[in-house]
Amino acid sequence: MKRPHPTLVIACWAAVGAVSLSVAPAFAASKSPPTIKDLEGQDVDVSTAPPQGVDTNKTMDSYKRFLDLNAGDAGLRSEALRRLADLNLESSESERIERELVTNEGLRATEAIHLYSALLKTYPQYERNDAVLYQLARAYELNAQPEKALASLDQLVKSYPNSHYIDEAQFRRGELLFAPKTYAAAQAAYEAVIKIGPGSAFYNQSLYKHGWALFKQGDNEHSLESFAGVLDSVLVSKKDSSVMIEIDTLSRANRELVEDTLRVMSITFSYLDGPKSIDEFVKHHTPPGRPPRPYSYLLYARLGDLYIEKERYTDAADAYRAFVSQERNNEKAPLLQMQAIEAYSKGGFPQLVLQGKKEFVEDYSYGTPYWQNRTPKGEPVVVAELKTNLKDVAQYYHAQAQRTKSPDDYREAAKWYRSFITSFPDDPESASTNFLLADTLFENKQYLDAAKEYENTAYGYGSHEKAGAAGYAAIVAYGKEEEAASGEAKANLHARGIDSSLKFAQAFPLHPEAPQVLTRAATDLYAAKDYPRALTAAQTLLARQPPVDQAKQRTAWTVIANSEFETGEFAKAEAGYNSAQALMPMNDPERPVIVERLAASIYKQGEQKSKAGDSAGAVDDFLRVAKEAPTSKVRANADFDAAALLITNKQWDRAITVLEQFRHNFPQSPLQADVTRKLAVAYSESNRPGPAAAEFEQISQNPAESPEVQREAVLRAADLYDKAGNSAKSKAMLEAFVKHFPTPLNPAMEARNKLSLIAAHSGDFAGRDFWLRDMIAADRAAGAARTDRSRALAAKATLVFAAPARDDFMRIKLVAPLKKSLADKRKAMEAALKAYTQAADYGVAEVTTEATFESAELYRQLGKDLMSSERPKNLSKEELEQYDVLLEEQAFPFEEKSIKLHEVNTARIKEGIYDEWVQKSFAALAQLNPGRYGKVEIGEPLVESIR
Repeated sequence: MKRPHPTLVIACWAAVGAVSLSVAPAFAASKSPPTIKDLEGQDVDVSTAPPQGVDTNKTMDSYKRFLDLNAGDAGLRSEALRRLADLNLESSESERIERELVTNEGLRATEAIHLYSALLKTYPQYERNDAVLYQLARAYELNAQPEKALASLDQLVKSYPNSHYIDEAQFRRGELLFAPKTYAAAQAAYEAVIKIGPGSAFYNQSLYKHGWALFKQGDNEHSLESFAGVLDSVLVSKKDSSVMIEIDTLSRANRELVEDTLRVMSITFSYLDGPKSIDEFVKHHTPPGRPPRPYSYLLYARLGDLYIEKERYTDAADAYRAFVSQERNNEKAPLLQMQAIEAYSKGGFPQLVLQGKKEFVEDYSYGTPYWQNRTPKGEPVVVAELKTNLKDVAQYYHAQAQRTKSPDDYREAAKWYRSFITSFPDDPESASTNFLLADTLFENKQYLDAAKEYENTAYGYGSHEKAGAAGYAAIVAYGKEEEAASGEAKANLHARGIDSSLKFAQAFPLHPEAPQVLTRAATDLYAAKDYPRALTAAQTLLARQPPVDQAKQRTAWTVIANSEFETGEFAKAEAGYNSAQALMPMNDPERPVIVERLAASIYKQGEQKSKAGDSAGAVDDFLRVAKEAPTSKVRANADFDAAALLITNKQWDRAITVLEQFRHNFPQSPLQADVTRKLAVAYSESNRPGPAAAEFEQISQNPAESPEVQREAVLRAADLYDKAGNSAKSKAMLEAFVKHFPTPLNPAMEARNKLSLIAAHSGDFAGRDFWLRDMIAADRAAGAARTDRSRALAAKATLVFAAPARDDFMRIKLVAPLKKSLADKRKAMEAALKAYTQAADYGVAEVTTEATFESAELYRQLGKDLMSSERPKNLSKEELEQYDVLLEEQAFPFEEKSIKLHEVNTARIKEGIYDEWVQKSFAALAQLNPGRYGKVEIGEPLVESIR
């Protein structure tokens, strides 16, 4: 700085003590008192800081005295005069600011004007007259004399174009010219400052006012350049032109300047073509190859704000969105999009609000280009808005779908719910949003997808208020999907529903639906034959505390019992059925079912023991059915099987007791026929032929039995009746047998044979003969069906009928006259021989030998009878001898015939036949031909050893 004259400095110092002097140390250490002379040649450091505690009036008085005392030194006087004027001006400004005394203010300014004017007039060559003119203009302005102030400034800029004050002088000229609306002149003054450049403290203000001057002249487009210059200067970082200095970090003056600039630019753009004008301006204002100014978004934002003030909401939204359309990925774009949405909302345009929100989430959802090199943590405002908009859009379409029932609306809602969940998986609201997504799918009848999302809501977000409801809703959704399915798909869905039910019951045991869900799951698992899990579910249900109601307990016990039954744990099943039964009232319509299952479980235990060889235990279990479940349907089988085992074990009396009770208790049972059979066996084995015979008779009369069984039963009944001494019943059974079962031939022949024997035994020879003739007739009629046995019986029957003819022959005596009696005798013999021949013709060895023997004996007997016949009376001795010879001649052929027949009989020995009748024939031959057949064999003693 220029150093003032020492004398002036001392004067100032003496007057106010306001100037701080720093003397060199050598000067300070002098022993002699310092003098003014000593100051020459010394460096003086004058502090430029405003003096503290200065009394302005005393200072001005000091300067006045100095001027009065120093009339000759022009330099000192001019400087003092200027300083005195400055003090008056500063004092006037201070008083104006403080508004203490208006009159006093005017006096100070007037005094300053007088002093500055005197200085200029007296010292026209004063080197600091530019400052004097500047201060004079200030004084005039302070004294409300703008024209004179402007004249002083005009003189300053004209006379001192290089003055230190030139930029401020021009700026103040512009201000003084702008006030009376001389905008062109003001424009020129501002332009002079702008040419000086950003180094001037008035550069920004001049740009601002220059823009206003153009604006006032109607040159809106050019005014924007000046306003933009303000923003370039204040908001753009000097280090990096792509970085904007945030308005909130500016000084208050600059902040106000920027806000005013933005506002006037907004007004200008509103006068032009709105956001389109901003687009063009930004494009024009952006150097080629360079990005737009970092504050460009503010132009759109402030224009939108201006429209909001004027309640032009759609125009405001268009302004905000115009920037978004230009720089969608700019960090400020989401904020302006948010403002556009708010504008639509203020204007009452719900569809536009919706559209704006949709565009926001489409442009700024995670994964869009906006998030390249950005993190959610660094963009909390955008993240918050994204969340809000995603939820709002989804809920809008959800509500819309509930009104319209449109599948498209439901799908749209689901899309936005999914977008929210994908974008904010860990957000506290994601669980409830997932629940709404599931609701949307459910309402759109996408039940399977809904079930999956309900499950995700219930089990994928930890504990939250919707978890239980979601878990239950999943079960309902699976059920809905299952209703429309079929075949394997239906079965798979049912299984998934069960799995979901079990998961729900485990995860939410306190949910009011948990007991019912678990109950249904247990029954469904049983129905699906998943017995292990059915058991687990039912046991879990019973273990709940507090206990579930009795109906559910009963269901659980039933599932447990049924599952144990199906897996072969019949003892456990029995316990389960007993528990279920204990929870049922006597008139419960389901009680009979439980009773049947209880009986079956006991019965199955009997079957198991029977297979294991524990017959006694099996019988006990089978009989226990009657005790534990007397009304059950399986009781009949159980009693029957017990009896069967008892019969197998030959416990006849106990078996008979069980079977008789069965017959009494179950008269309509289809097992009655088997009971009859088993009773027949049991009675037989216990030596009770009478009851046994009755059972066999019943069997024989049962049309359901096969003919073979009936036939056998009749014969058994006949035999048993015979053993019991009831020959009448035995006979009746045999007669029935012959009548109903004539074939096969042999059994029927045997029955006839027995009937003949019974008749003979009772002396009923007519009856005997009837059955013998029936045997003969049956055999004869059988044709190719004849058997050895039938022929044998028929032969024997025929043989029986030969005996009477033989007896008739034997009874006839040969008496005189011999011719007549002999004829009768021969006739009887022929009849007998014919009968024996018929018997022999059957070819039955034992019958043939007897018939042959009897025939031979007939001939032999006739010969004997001839020899012993009555002689005629009155025969002489000689005549009697001749008569005897004649008889011998007549008898001899018969004897020879007898021998031949006996020899035929004995010859059968060669065929291996040596029965009673062959033996008798040998004996007869021994009598008839003793020379040949009467030899006696002489036995030799057995030699025990050889010497």
